[in-house]
Amino acid sequence: MGHGLNVRGDSVYCPLSFSLDSYWNCLTNCHHCYLRRLNRTWGQDLRPTSPEELDIKLRNGVLNKNPKSPIAHCLANKKTIRWGNKTDPFQKIELQKQVSKKIFEILIKHNWSFVIQTMHTDVLLNYESLIFKAAQKKLITIMPVVSPGLERDWEILERKRTNSPLERLEHLSKWIKQGIPGGINGEPFIPGFHKISEFEDAVKLLKNYNIKSYNTYNLHFNDHVAKNFHSIGLDIEKIWFMNQDRQWKRILRKLMEISQKHNIILGCPDFVNTGPKWIEKANTCCGINVPTPTTFNTHFWKKKIQEGVKQEEFFDQSFDGSGDYEEGKKIVSEKSSKFYTLFDSGVYNDI
Repeated sequence: MGHGLNVRGDSVYCPLSFSLDSYWNCLTNCHHCYLRRLNRTWGQDLRPTSPEELDIKLRNGVLNKNPKSPIAHCLANKKTIRWGNKTDPFQKIELQKQVSKKIFEILIKHNWSFVIQTMHTDVLLNYESLIFKAAQKKLITIMPVVSPGLERDWEILERKRTNSPLERLEHLSKWIKQGIPGGINGEPFIPGFHKISEFEDAVKLLKNYNIKSYNTYNLHFNDHVAKNFHSIGLDIEKIWFMNQDRQWKRILRKLMEISQKHNIILGCPDFVNTGPKWIEKANTCCGINVPTPTTFNTHFWKKKIQEGVKQEEFFDQSFDGSGDYEEGKKIVSEKSSKFYTLFDSGVYNDI
């Protein structure tokens, strides 16, 4: 798979748009994973990343004085990498292939900050010496994925192909106690399947484990997910309807209120439905702080508007080459029926 690095197509919405995947495919194959539709194009091959090519890419990238592409800009600016964007870097096959182990060593060698996103903390446990080595250099953040249905999601959606949600919470809690930063990625909250009471139960459980941040977003609903859900007897019409912005917005507001009530930092990539007054408490919408997030995105722009910075001042200051300049300009300065802009979020209402 080459070096495995990528800049997300929706980079103007994401402070962790610079990503790395250890494998081309994810054999865990959760029912709610919209990304597995990509297998139609990619095929089913695992196609591991080449650690050697990644090593070269990182080494040469920081030396590039004239970056042209978004990836080149992220490399030149040494942006924090989200490790596990399209596939889980510590899926069970890692025990045999050990590609992620080699990548771990390379990231540490280059002093490159990264966030690990995984459902397989049991596999990650095998690399605790590397975890602590990265932590000593302040490079690592660990973000296990635990959706709000907990054991029900584990059984129905993940088919018990991961380690259990409670184990993930226990592992992260232990690492946090040892001084390693982390939070939980709670995506997705599936309207029409998950209950608001389940979300609150999950938040309370996080507090019991001394985990202080949670992330939420609704379902990426595509035909692949619809077929999976239909095959296991879920009401796809109800889920599709409840997942639309009008219904989701009401649900999201309740999730925000619950998080505030329990003093949990709630990260949310939904810059539109969180409304103009919602202030993110971290430098990413995952609810965690990282050393060098990308800044050319709605998360950064919305915060600057809330702080009273003028549009003409913050826009160019935020450009770090990680996204499309013209697309970003439209999202900041235009109203459109084709895509969401900052006007849809309401942040310009009081200006």
